[in-house]
Amino acid sequence: MREATPTTKRRYWLGGNRHDAQDRFFREALDPELWEPGDEDAWDACWFTGMPKPRAFEALTAEKWVNHIPGNNALTVKSRLAATLAAVRERMLADEGADGEGAERMGFCPDTFAMPEAYHAFQAAALAEPEARWILKPKNASKGRHIRLVEDPAAVPTGRRWMVQRYLHEPHTIRGHKYVLRLYVLITSVEPLRVYLYHEGFAKLASEPYDLDDRTNIFSHLTNPDINETNTSVAAPVVFIPFAEYRPWLREQGHDDGALFDRIHDLVTLTAIAAREPLRARLAEVGGDSRGCYELLGIDCLIDARLKPWIMECNLSPSLDVCAAPEDGGEVEYGIKRQLVHDMVAMLRFNHTGPDHPAPDGPARLAAEAEAERAHAGGWQRLYPHAEPERHLPFFAAPRLADIVLADAVAGRRVRRPRFCRYRAAEIVEPDQLALYAEDEGVLYHPNPTATWLWLHAGAGLDPDEIAEQLAVQRGVSEAAAVQAVRAEVWDQLAGWAAAGLLRQTGGTGAAAPAAAAPSAATVEPETRTLRVGAARATLRLPSAPVRRQLADAW
Repeated sequence: MREATPTTKRRYWLGGNRHDAQDRFFREALDPELWEPGDEDAWDACWFTGMPKPRAFEALTAEKWVNHIPGNNALTVKSRLAATLAAVRERMLADEGADGEGAERMGFCPDTFAMPEAYHAFQAAALAEPEARWILKPKNASKGRHIRLVEDPAAVPTGRRWMVQRYLHEPHTIRGHKYVLRLYVLITSVEPLRVYLYHEGFAKLASEPYDLDDRTNIFSHLTNPDINETNTSVAAPVVFIPFAEYRPWLREQGHDDGALFDRIHDLVTLTAIAAREPLRARLAEVGGDSRGCYELLGIDCLIDARLKPWIMECNLSPSLDVCAAPEDGGEVEYGIKRQLVHDMVAMLRFNHTGPDHPAPDGPARLAAEAEAERAHAGGWQRLYPHAEPERHLPFFAAPRLADIVLADAVAGRRVRRPRFCRYRAAEIVEPDQLALYAEDEGVLYHPNPTATWLWLHAGAGLDPDEIAEQLAVQRGVSEAAAVQAVRAEVWDQLAGWAAAGLLRQTGGTGAAAPAAAAPSAATVEPETRTLRVGAARATLRLPSAPVRRQLADAW
């Protein structure tokens, strides 16, 4: 990072839906000796409420920051969030079955039906469970607007803006009031993925006691402060209880607050992992340096009567205004929100002026950047990566090479590498080429000879590093930088296929599976075959039995 002096100040731009309460903590966290106001044409740090236009991301560098990540609607649009999480759960079900640990851990999102496509599926679910309760929500609205309990499932609107969700009708309560926990989550890097949770947050209470039989009383069923502040019939319509009071209260009630927050940490980590590929894909579309992106999210979790956390929504640009009156938690609310922004600015090194001495590009640099960030995290607790990466790596569509490199560094050992199997793809083997049909997308892929070789080796059970080692030998590559380039090529290709649904990880969340026997390129006699790709012909050298076996009928 360049050294800043009072004569070469950086500039900050406060953009979007402006509200002083949303800006003041960020503005005051910046050192006035180093920063001055800028505008949309001249800025080094953009603090934007809502989402800026793509050109803001196109301008990013490692020293120019925006407080959002393109593609965040995979989290912040309620229907997209449900679909994002469902895709991971479906992969875990396919790998481990309904009784597997992975599917159970992903079961924290209520059943969701996005209209109009899922209308008939919802009607079938409502008919099959006449006692179930349902709640109607706009897919992309905030502050609790237009949310209501469903009286008649047959009468739900079918417009594209709506979704129906299973209503969790047995919530845990505080003094008889329903509540959700507001969590503050920070994604500081997409690749490798790095995720933090602030150590403090709030229980947000509904303003009237919970009454399942009164479906029309929004003050009983909704916890949104913007809704409850309109309740003029109670003395304290908005009540925030900080975790520093909530957790001791749980213990007083005989509950294990540590176990609850362990599950919450897992929920947050898995949610971020589920969104990584959509974030990465959109980042690639808009261009710019991804090191300049970060995302502060407000995640709301409902705690049910069995003390299981359920994700309700992820909020873009979470409110930093003070919602509660001073005597109802407002003073503590102010302090927590102010401090989390100050800690975020410190962790991201916005006020850093001394010269950095980063490690050279490569694995050492990834580890050094992550450690420098964690060392300045203040009240932010790093959830991912952590010392046991295997607990979460199986939930990626496929980890990228940077994820694995950082996981090795944080764990202090070589973590288990993923293995893959064909997922929602059909192989079409013709006499002179292999094609892959993506069943979800309805797209036909024609991999080139090298990609075909990678596909077949992945299908034979080799992990990406084993495949890369063989490919490097085939190419006669031995210099370290060139070998690393081959490794990156293999990991990216396999991860791209996994993101497209052609491959999925296999082996589940259990103990490491025994390594597949990787044929030694030095001892296997190679064969040479010719493939036609379109009008072109290419010679493919086939040193290993898996390739020869699967292509035997094609020659």
